[in-house]
Amino acid sequence: MANYELDEIHRIRREISKKFNHDARKLGEYYRELDEKYRKSGKYKFVDPPPEKRKKTAESTKEEAAD
Repeated sequence: MANYELDEIHRIRREISKKFNHDARKLGEYYRELDEKYRKSGKYKFVDPPPEKRKKTAESTKEEAAD
């Protein structure tokens, strides 16, 4: 990928982040809602991690949240 393509990706990501005051929680919620919207549309295919990977991820998230 050429530098100008990466620069464009970074510019767009900064614009999206700016819309949410660079708040990671709000940005994460936005991406989760977008993910749900695209999944429900049926227009795109998604690959989910195998169940054992999902469980491990959920457990690690709980551990981090407890701190």
